[in-house]
Amino acid sequence: MHLLPTKAACPAAGSCALVCLNTAGNPAYLKGKLACRARRDKAFRESPNLFLRLLTIEVLRFYSKNSTNDLLGLRLNGTSDYHWENIAVNITESDSKYVLKHFNINLNSGRYDSILLAILNAYDYNKESRVGDTLHAYDYSKRTDRDFLKCHNMGYHLTLSHGSKFNTLQAALENKLNYAAAFDIGRNKPLPETITINGVTFKILDGDKTDWRVGDKDGETFIIGLRFKRVPNMTEELKKSFCIA
Repeated sequence: MHLLPTKAACPAAGSCALVCLNTAGNPAYLKGKLACRARRDKAFRESPNLFLRLLTIEVLRFYSKNSTNDLLGLRLNGTSDYHWENIAVNITESDSKYVLKHFNINLNSGRYDSILLAILNAYDYNKESRVGDTLHAYDYSKRTDRDFLKCHNMGYHLTLSHGSKFNTLQAALENKLNYAAAFDIGRNKPLPETITINGVTFKILDGDKTDWRVGDKDGETFIIGLRFKRVPNMTEELKKSFCIA
């Protein structure tokens, strides 16, 4: 899901703010993309619980349409950085009945401390398993105030990112999470195998091959290397301030 990267959505944005990928991509589609993100942002701000109820149903619709797959992904922070593990949702009885009727999924009505708890713990009667057994939630974050233990326990996979106002590398090391960072390297050129930061040498994984971090090896912090993507009004100074190397 893509929302506007406002100050409320991205409270930890540092050097990333002026090279945000919100404006990257084909310029022909930019106006429409930004308008759509603005509508979502407005809906979330003005009617948060209704937005979250509809989002829950939409995710379960996606899951239901693709439930024959062994593995599905859910990434809610495409161009935002909300702490979804702490954003509650109130599911109504009508929501519960709709999901059961159309998707054969049991979603109990009531208050959930996180929208992800509602989604991942819903029960698929067709597969006789939790939705979260197939659908895996993950995100990239520049925030050090995330509830890392809660995310881990609910199956919400986080990768911390370079370019924050805060020391996300230290947080990644403390929580044994991966660390995503941009390199000033051409699109078709290989990334280095390792990088040394503050005397510590890290192995590098190519993050441009896939953004799917759930399958990465646990218990060790890897640097997820990303080749710098051009954005409008970019300068060499901005690029240097954002890239790790």
